[in-house]
Amino acid sequence: MEAGNRHFRGKYDLFTIYLVPGLTIFLASLGNWFDTNLSVLGNTGGRRGLLMLWGWITGIYYYRYMLYLFQLGRYRGAAGRWLLAAAGIFIMTAVVIPYLPEQEPGEAALHVILAFFSPILLAAALVAFLRDLSVKNRRLFREAWGAMWGIAALSLVLLFAAGFITSFLELFLVIGTCGFLRHVERILLRQRSRITGH
Repeated sequence: MEAGNRHFRGKYDLFTIYLVPGLTIFLASLGNWFDTNLSVLGNTGGRRGLLMLWGWITGIYYYRYMLYLFQLGRYRGAAGRWLLAAAGIFIMTAVVIPYLPEQEPGEAALHVILAFFSPILLAAALVAFLRDLSVKNRRLFREAWGAMWGIAALSLVLLFAAGFITSFLELFLVIGTCGFLRHVERILLRQRSRITGH
C-alpha cells in the first residue's frame, strides 16, 4: 500500500500516534514520571474513571491491531491468539480493580499481578507471531526482532534502575509497543505489495 515515497499511513494511526500515547502521557503527567506510576495516579484524586478509560482503550487497541497484523501475516497459531486475548483481559481487568494497598491489600496485589503480566503476555504473543513470520522470511523480520528485544532490554534496565515500575517505564513501553506494531504493519504491507505487485 506504500508507493514510492508516499508517507506511510497505518490502519490504526489515530490510536497509534495520537490517542493511546496521548492518554498515557496525560495520565502520567498528573505526577512525577520517575517516582510514581499509572496505578497510583489513577487511583488517587478521583481519577479511577480516567485510568479505566486508558486501560480499556489501550487493551482493545492492542488486541484489534494485533489481530489485524495476524491477518496480514496469515498467522493461524492458536498460542499467539490465546496469549493476546489473555493480555487484553489482564489489562482491562487490572484497571477495574482498585489499587489501594493500605485499604485493600488483596485487591491491590491482584491489580499489580494482572497489570504486570499483561505486557509479558503481549510480548509472548508477539514472539509467537514473529517466529511464524520468520520461518517464511527470516531476513525480512530480523530488524523487527532486534527492535522488540531492544524494547524489552531497555524496559528491564529502566525497571532495575528505578527498583519499581515508574510512569516513565510505562510510557516507554506503551509508546514503544505502538511504534513497534506500526513498524511490523509496514513490513507486512511492503511484503504483500511485492507479492501482489500493488
